[in-house]
Amino acid sequence: MEHYLVVTAVGTDRPGISDEVTRLISQCDCNIVDSRLAIFGREFTLIMLLSGNANAISRVESTLPLKAQQHDLLTVMKRTTKHEYRLFPYTADFHIEADDAPGIIEQFTRFFASRQIDIASLSAHTHEAGQEGDPNRFQLQISANLPEDCNLTTIQEEYEALCQDLLASGTVTFIGHNQ
Repeated sequence: MEHYLVVTAVGTDRPGISDEVTRLISQCDCNIVDSRLAIFGREFTLIMLLSGNANAISRVESTLPLKAQQHDLLTVMKRTTKHEYRLFPYTADFHIEADDAPGIIEQFTRFFASRQIDIASLSAHTHEAGQEGDPNRFQLQISANLPEDCNLTTIQEEYEALCQDLLASGTVTFIGHNQ
C-alpha cells in the first residue's frame, strides 16, 4: 500500500542543498511525486509530495530532521493521501500586472474565494523599479479550477472590473475540458 508525505524544507540557499534533500529521499526508497522549489530572498524553499511504503515514509520522517539539523534547514512533514484527480469542466489562467501595493494578492484571493473558485496554483513576483521614484511592479499568475455552475462571461466581467478598480492590467484564459 502506498503512503504519502508532504515535506517542506527551508534554509539558506547554497549550491547542492536540493541534492542533499533529494538524495536522502531516494536513500529512503521514496518517490518524489510532485515538487516545487523557489528562492525567497536568500532562502531556499522546497516542497515535495513523496510516496512509498510505510517503512520508507517512516525512514524519511525519522532521518530528515537529523539531515535538516546538519544543514541548518527547517522542515515540516505531514502525512496525506493520494491526490484525487477531479475533472473540472473549465480551468482558467489569470494574469495580473500592477504597481506593487500591500494587500493586492488578498484582493484577488478574496475574489476567488467568494465565488467558490479553487486556486490550483499561485505565483507572485515583485520587480524593483528601474529608476528611483518609480513604483515597483507586481505580477501575479493564478491557475484556477472553476465550479460546474459558473458563468464564464460573468467571471470575466467581474475579474476585469476588479482589475480596473485596482488599476491593474489583467487577462484571463479559459480552458475547456471534455468530460
